[in-house]
Amino acid sequence: MSRTAKQIADDIRGFVSSSYPDMDVRVETWQQDPSRLAVYFTDAKFALIYPYQRWHYLTHLIPSDYQEQNLSTSVWFELAPGESPDDLSYPDEELIADITPDVMRILTAIGFFRKLDDIMCPNDTTVERAQCWGDYRNAKPLLLSNGITENELFDVFHVLMLQGGFCDCEILYNVLEENRLKAEYWQAKSGGIEPYDPHQKT
Repeated sequence: MSRTAKQIADDIRGFVSSSYPDMDVRVETWQQDPSRLAVYFTDAKFALIYPYQRWHYLTHLIPSDYQEQNLSTSVWFELAPGESPDDLSYPDEELIADITPDVMRILTAIGFFRKLDDIMCPNDTTVERAQCWGDYRNAKPLLLSNGITENELFDVFHVLMLQGGFCDCEILYNVLEENRLKAEYWQAKSGGIEPYDPHQKT
């Protein structure tokens, strides 16, 4: 038996509550196609991240089998308070793929990855590490201070996202082959030690 819109909304709240305890979830018939459901996720935490990041985090919180059974034809709108679906901007994945080599060359040339590693995993152990908040609050000022403009950030961050870099620490873990933060993680793992979690306060 298919679940009602209210039941689906309640299910979703249960799935996301550990990460988004205050999220408002609304499920209703999509006006543009009444055969499909529209799911509206609204949370203040979304104000600091791009819609593509919001979607990424939500898809990892809602079990894939549940999505397949109940949400496969639905449309999702991930909103910060005060936003409407018309405000959301998503990347043109073909364009992002085309510009990726050039963006990566520029980021390497300005030392962005090295500088991010320096603050996330300093060589000097007496220097306090930067925490990862699940967004780009460490990466963004580094880019702006090294010649990347506000208007260019959308393209740059989506280049990184499409390589698995959905936050500061994931840029180092997933986008780069080699860096101290990634090496430290695997060294700890191989030694049977719980790896350092950049999301935990030190």
